[in-house]
Amino acid sequence: MTTKSLKDKVKEALTEAVGEDAHIQLDEVPGDRIEGVVLSRSFANQSVAERQDHIGKHLDTRLSPSERSRIVFILTDTPEEFEALRTGPG
Repeated sequence: MTTKSLKDKVKEALTEAVGEDAHIQLDEVPGDRIEGVVLSRSFANQSVAERQDHIGKHLDTRLSPSERSRIVFILTDTPEEFEALRTGPG
């Protein structure tokens, strides 16, 4: 039996939260932790707090408290917001 990595479990929970068409990039960082970026158009009409609450609920149902504590941060943006951050003021 193969056990899923934390990264795989987090990706599944995030995909469930925001949909298959979202861009999800997760990285493993020192200390056996996970950080990442989720870009989804579904965030368009949500505040940052609403976005974090939404994905947090999915992570809480799919991960143990120990696994959950290993998530450093997950940035939640629309693709357009992320591009604006990346390129700076136009």
